[in-house]
Amino acid sequence: MKNALLLLLFLSIAFTAAAQDSNIDLGAKIGFNVSNISKDPTLVEKSAGVGTELGAFARIGDRFYVQPGIDFVNNKLTIQRTVQPRSGENDEVRFRYFRAPVLLGFESSYKKRRGGTMPFRMMVGPSFAYNIGVSDNNLDVRRRDVRNAQFALHGGIGIRFLRLVELDLMYNHGLTSVFNENAADGKFRNVSLTVGFSI
Repeated sequence: MKNALLLLLFLSIAFTAAAQDSNIDLGAKIGFNVSNISKDPTLVEKSAGVGTELGAFARIGDRFYVQPGIDFVNNKLTIQRTVQPRSGENDEVRFRYFRAPVLLGFESSYKKRRGGTMPFRMMVGPSFAYNIGVSDNNLDVRRRDVRNAQFALHGGIGIRFLRLVELDLMYNHGLTSVFNENAADGKFRNVSLTVGFSI
């Protein structure tokens, strides 16, 4: 937790210093995600849940850009494990992460019928996430049962309107199994919708 806070502080200072460059925009976002886990032999049942996420980013470049960021992500889903204190019981579990994506993007301008333009973006890139906690649950899932390091690929689209406001739709394809068990193979699959601003 201490290391994650230090990383967040470092990135905040770096983003502020970088804002002196006219080709760098700084922004923040907040929204929700729908999370599930791919097929996993250690899970009897699983169903998607709605979680939250928020973050800050720096967009470096103009038409083509690089966008590093830092996010706080709360993935929520309902699961039933093959081994748990009470057989046959489902419970809701929240997995909390600090995530650092680095996206490569392209921005174009969509011309509206009534005149003017609406910037349209496409982006893709990897991310590294670090587990910082798991919610209390009746399935005996603890932080030690979850892999600390999670790698994923992201892809999505976004639009900008009212000059500063942004709306992003992203897909997150996990590359690392969620649980530490040797037999575990399930990886996160997330779709998120966020609203934010950039300056």
